Amino acid sequence: MPAEIHQPDPQPTVKDGPLATGALAPTLIMAAIAMLGGGLNWWQKVKSGQARPFNVIELLGELITSGFVGICAYWALTGFGVSDWLVAAGVGIAGHMGTRALFIAEKLIERFVEKHFGLKGRNKEGDAP
Repeated sequence: MPAEIHQPDPQPTVKDGPLATGALAPTLIMAAIAMLGGGLNWWQKVKSGQARPFNVIELLGELITSGFVGICAYWALTGFGVSDWLVAAGVGIAGHMGTRALFIAEKLIERFVEKHFGLKGRNKEGDAP
């Protein structure tokens, strides 16, 4: 009696995740939402006198940082299975927070590493331990 021969699936499997085929368009849309939040944050800084209205470099820095933070938030929230509406809201809020969101993420990661691996981060002066 001949043994059964296993034949591979004729359809190629699509990798799931942020770099999957077809994932670029939603990622760019979420980056735009985050950058909108960053633009609003910059406008608030201009209105309060913390930023100059014609400083294009500061605006670009705010938009790039917000886009990066928004994409990271999009990937994280999508990975956790959060609904699309909450993902969009979280991305906009993260984009508005910009560098503050990066600082919060850094602190959370430091606490996780200290708790689970016993490694200490930088001390208050910024020197290595």
